[in-house]
Amino acid sequence: MGRVSRVGDLPVLHLRGSPYDMGYQHGSLLRGQVRASLANAMAFANRQIGVPGVGRWMVRRRLDRAWRQMEPFIPARYLEEMEGLADGAEIPLKVLQRVHAIPDMTSVTCASAAASGSATREGRMIHIRNLDWAIQSDVQRYAALFVHHPAGQHAFVNVGWLGFIGVISGVSDRGISVGEIGAETQDAGLNGVPMPFLQRRVLEEADDLREAVSVVCDSARTVGYNYLFADALNSQAVALETTRTHCSVFWMDAEPEIPFAVRVPNMILRSDFSVDAEVRAKQLAAKGNPSKPGLESPLGSSAYDVRYWGQGLLLQKFHGSIDPEVAMAIAGSIAPSSNMQSIVTAYPQMWVATAQGRRPAAQGPYQEVDLEALLNSF
Repeated sequence: MGRVSRVGDLPVLHLRGSPYDMGYQHGSLLRGQVRASLANAMAFANRQIGVPGVGRWMVRRRLDRAWRQMEPFIPARYLEEMEGLADGAEIPLKVLQRVHAIPDMTSVTCASAAASGSATREGRMIHIRNLDWAIQSDVQRYAALFVHHPAGQHAFVNVGWLGFIGVISGVSDRGISVGEIGAETQDAGLNGVPMPFLQRRVLEEADDLREAVSVVCDSARTVGYNYLFADALNSQAVALETTRTHCSVFWMDAEPEIPFAVRVPNMILRSDFSVDAEVRAKQLAAKGNPSKPGLESPLGSSAYDVRYWGQGLLLQKFHGSIDPEVAMAIAGSIAPSSNMQSIVTAYPQMWVATAQGRRPAAQGPYQEVDLEALLNSF
């Protein structure tokens, strides 16, 4: 039932049916590329989380242990989909489990912003999302779009990579777009739902942003992440700042009046830096220091100076005239050399750029994607 099409240079996998069916379609439609993508991801893991002088067995052991901790918290439907993917690609399930443990064991730095109403040229919701991770991993070589039509759930478009079923960036048929930002914290563990599966649950289950917030805040979590979710149909956006035990919620136009926070009408933005005092107290990202009391200064970190404050200045400068082209320019201005993925969503349209070799994604070109056409493609 699944099929493959293309949007520019990106393969698009159209998947439908039971969890196992969607996984099998994913694995079998582009079997050779899926297997190459997984091999590449494991090679990166060996370099990123390996111990010098110790063989690859130690990396596998660390990933296996992490997966065992997270697996009890992962919805059964995702485990079934992974089984289908393993069977379709004709690879051991253990390989998939290891690859899906990687995101919560590595540091992911990103930036995101949402603007609507008087802040944008036409009043529409515009969501900017940069994934600034590990361009040297070459994961971007296997970038793909996935159009999921899960039985009994919302359809969604996932901007990801072959062989990976979690969501790092995506948009649902309810006009909800998601993006995470790594926010390293002392309050972390692995007895929870991995971030990519939390975001996928948001796309599949949430009818609105309040339900999206509930998915994240009511779940057992792992490591520190900030999230920015936008709802194009209701012209609203929300930022979440999370640790293993804490989840703070900030709605657009309700940011706290604290030092270092950016407040722009009809906008909300995030990088690694957290504005919540309790989250910041345990934060390591953006020059956080848990040994010091109070809201310590993030000044001097690129997470704050460029991806948060710098982004905020650009949003202020173009307030009232932001459109997709301006949003792409802002994304390019704040993107570091590690930028792997850059997405601008103005539902029902989306513009996607992925890194090419070591060239950051936000340097373009962006490929326009008709979300309605994809979501109605079956």
